[in-house]
Amino acid sequence: CLATLVIMLVGDTYTLINYVSFINYLCYGVTIIGLIVLRWKKPKIFRPIKVNLLIPITYLAFWAFLLIFSLYSEPVVCGVGLIIILTGVPVFFLGVYWRNKPKCVNRLIESVTCWGQKLCFVVYPQGEAAEEE
Repeated sequence: CLATLVIMLVGDTYTLINYVSFINYLCYGVTIIGLIVLRWKKPKIFRPIKVNLLIPITYLAFWAFLLIFSLYSEPVVCGVGLIIILTGVPVFFLGVYWRNKPKCVNRLIESVTCWGQKLCFVVYPQGEAAEEE
């Protein structure tokens, strides 16, 4: 979010849309790769929708072409998009990967989460009712 705010202040909306579009297409491709890997590694798992593998493989071929073309035609936009994605890596290690955090870090993460939920109006109503009692 902070990187997006900085980009919005520095650049124009068209550039921001280009950054986010590259990130979206990159995530779509990674999702399709995950689908194919799961089909090979866990073929017996329940799937509510099962498609022929030719469809995701074809999609992945077009995706790779478009991604390579994007990297060739606009390397700066793609690089900034990758940097935006990589800003989430420290957050992942701080919040998820690091299991034995000190209590002060846990309290900080919980307070930031609570503040973010209240700011974005995503706090569960049951929690507010429990606090009022």
